[in-house]
Amino acid sequence: MKKLLRIIGPMIVLALSFALASFLMKTAPEAKRRTPKPVLPVVEVFEIQPVDYQVQVQSQGTVMPHIQSTLVSEVAGRVIETAANFHVGSFFALDEVLVGIDPIEYRLALANIEASRAGVVARLAELATMAENLQKSELIEKQHLDLAERQFRRHSKLRKQGTVAQSVLEQSEREYLLRRASLQSLQNSLQLIPTQRRVLQAELTLKQTQRDTAALNLARTQVIAPYAGRVLEKQVGIGQSVTKGTVLATLYAVDAVEVRLPITDRKAAFITLSEEDNPLAVTFSSRVGDRHYQWQGRIVRTDGAIDSRTHQQFLIAQVDDPYSNRSDGRPPLKIGQFVEAIIPGQILTAVFVLPRQVLRAGDEVLVIGPDNRIERRQLNLLWGDKTHVVVRDDLAAGERISLTALPYAPDNAQVKVAPVGAP
Repeated sequence: MKKLLRIIGPMIVLALSFALASFLMKTAPEAKRRTPKPVLPVVEVFEIQPVDYQVQVQSQGTVMPHIQSTLVSEVAGRVIETAANFHVGSFFALDEVLVGIDPIEYRLALANIEASRAGVVARLAELATMAENLQKSELIEKQHLDLAERQFRRHSKLRKQGTVAQSVLEQSEREYLLRRASLQSLQNSLQLIPTQRRVLQAELTLKQTQRDTAALNLARTQVIAPYAGRVLEKQVGIGQSVTKGTVLATLYAVDAVEVRLPITDRKAAFITLSEEDNPLAVTFSSRVGDRHYQWQGRIVRTDGAIDSRTHQQFLIAQVDDPYSNRSDGRPPLKIGQFVEAIIPGQILTAVFVLPRQVLRAGDEVLVIGPDNRIERRQLNLLWGDKTHVVVRDDLAAGERISLTALPYAPDNAQVKVAPVGAP
């Protein structure tokens, strides 16, 4: 009996437990279902108003010389001296002698030409004296001829009268003819004087040209700086022999530097280039070390053609006196330095300026209506840069724009508006 109870007892307990659980489940109260309240996204907005906006066209470029020259030797010889500043990176002054070439050969050539020229000058003086003497001899010979002619005529007359011998008449005739021949010879010599003078004058001109060439070659042994500048590259030193056309150095001027600024056609439409007497200003900036510096320049010209690869045009800006000592502590602009530029453009009137962060894909913004519902509106941008976009016709004064980025923002969706912020 006890054994039977040990087997049946647990089964009776399980059956009673199952029956109790079923009863409790059937008699338990039914829970009420509640619909959760919708959670509205909270957005920050700002109210837009039309303003006047100064377009700031941004560009960038690399500082480069506005004048760069290759210094070459115009004569051959051995370099015997160089300036103390004739080193890479050194500054030099206008008309400073940078390189000296041995001048001895050119001095001797000049002296030789001077001596030859002096000989021609002496021959011209001798010819002038000869011409003067011939003129005097011609005058005397004309007098002798006149006497001989009168003597011949008198003897001819007396011969007809039979008072002189035939031999006397013949002697008078010979004297007369000799005087005529002598006068003719003198006149022929005088006629040759102008031709001889022209020949000597031409020779003198040639000698003068040779003298000027020799003097110029002598002067060219002193290679002079064509402007105040700086040495970019140096190719020769003392003792080196050079020929005509040998490159001595590469120089650039330090009175100003230039920066080529690429501008797209769209941005160029907002820039009004001024006349030469009132050029367009440009502000350059660059970071040197841990500090940011600015320099003022001006647009001086534009490239003659648009770049066929990038379809951009280039504005050429110039900064004057970039190497002078500055009281404000700004460092000089250096060749090859990268700078950013801001060019003031047109003033856009009655436009709406929005922070670029509110712009969604497809140039779209979220306009929050009076009933706090979303309107997705696509904009036709008038201008844009890294921080702002500008529109005119797609928005109205007083409309509210969402500053909060909503990944899912269907039209007419309800939102909760936070206190009005500012762009």
